[in-house]
Amino acid sequence: MQGLLDTGGTPHYRADGPTDQKGLAKVSGGLTAPTRRRILGIFGASVSASAFLSACGGESGSAPAAGAPSSGGASAKGEVRWQFRGSDEELKAAQSFVDSTFGKDKPNIKVKLEPAPDGRDEKLVAAMVGGNAPDVFESWTDNVTQYADRGQVLDIEPLVKRDYKAEDLKDFYEWQWRDFVLPSKIRFGMPKYVNVMFTWYNKDLFDKAGVKYPDEKWTHDDYLTAAKKLTVAKGDQIDTFGLMYPVWSWDRFWYRLEMFGGEAVSDKDPAKPLFDSEKALQAFEWVRKAIWDDKVMAQRLLLAPMGQSFNTQALFASGKFAMVEDGFYPFSMAKTIDKKIKWGYSHVPSGPAKRRVLGTTDGWVMWKGSKVQDASWELMKYLGGKDYQVNQTRTTGLLPIRTSVLDQWKKICIEKYPELADVNLDAGPAAMKMGYPGNRVLFKKDAEARQIMAPALEKVFIVGGTPVSYFKDIAKEVEAKMK
Repeated sequence: MQGLLDTGGTPHYRADGPTDQKGLAKVSGGLTAPTRRRILGIFGASVSASAFLSACGGESGSAPAAGAPSSGGASAKGEVRWQFRGSDEELKAAQSFVDSTFGKDKPNIKVKLEPAPDGRDEKLVAAMVGGNAPDVFESWTDNVTQYADRGQVLDIEPLVKRDYKAEDLKDFYEWQWRDFVLPSKIRFGMPKYVNVMFTWYNKDLFDKAGVKYPDEKWTHDDYLTAAKKLTVAKGDQIDTFGLMYPVWSWDRFWYRLEMFGGEAVSDKDPAKPLFDSEKALQAFEWVRKAIWDDKVMAQRLLLAPMGQSFNTQALFASGKFAMVEDGFYPFSMAKTIDKKIKWGYSHVPSGPAKRRVLGTTDGWVMWKGSKVQDASWELMKYLGGKDYQVNQTRTTGLLPIRTSVLDQWKKICIEKYPELADVNLDAGPAAMKMGYPGNRVLFKKDAEARQIMAPALEKVFIVGGTPVSYFKDIAKEVEAKMK
């Protein structure tokens, strides 16, 4: 569970930073969330399609709430299985911390951490069907819908209303708390940490090219101009790309459309694709031109063959990219870069319409079939509380979900890696206060839309040779699938 593997998908945190998550689908390689055929294939002949659909409640049914929460609190008891996404070292540290804190406060609840396996998604669905899934697992909006749409995720909104006061909720970031509600109106989990897309920049390369460092006033024109000046080519060989941005990723293309005044899908009618609008196509063209015409934005196939991952942080440290538009990983980047270069974080430049980036919704989710829901909810509340958030910050350096912990976060980061004092860590808290991060609007049938849209993104931005007008045909296909 070690290493940094990046295929250009959402850099959800794992162990050492942005990776193609262990056990989770890779979007940039053309893989999507598990299809019904793939899921059935892992059960063998003993489980029929009808049995699978029945167990999962079909497309919209509900699984039985085996141990539905009652009053919770002191009456909660039992063993809670928590499927953990992180390194073995982090798992052991989390287990020890939870045992010594939560375990003492709640002696009737035993927490057992289990590592997320390879092929996590398929195996988790299989466990749900078999009735032995972990009580608490970790997921996010794009990933959790495959479980929630089949009635396998507990809606925690009633529990939040029961146990949290309005004043308590003010300690969470408004945009992230809002985005934990799915189109089905269920609140799918408790936030785990905050990740936001920023621009990483190599100060050494900027200095060498005589380019001023990016700041909050930068526009997309400034972005492209700097990328051109920072790109270093020797004949047909590009030694340094001015910018790396995985637009081909399902969960990374959409916010650029919004920065140009477009949308991927209507927030009023999730069955209506809008990525074929004039403004959306302008955003697509800005990226296409930077990759294929100007050749200043990284070309995916020049980094690694399809199906093979690449380490974005290591390539950034080696000077392959002058700028990278990716997540916020202080500890992992300090460890990977190891003082080889001088670098910093900056807000992603504002688009013609506004500034907008992905702000993640990674969180703890409760399986609806859990037989210890009271105990699981007590654990989730604890994990989302201040004590565990401080401990998680000390272990990972990730932005906490609580504003009350934010002041400690920067100090903890610099104590661990003193060189982080010079990378503009303040950009993280500033983005939280500015409120421009967020998650995408989901399609009415999001998995179906993804199956059509993901290959189209790859065709235009990875393979090349296809104009962005192609998305007009793709929008028609997606809209037809929404009926």
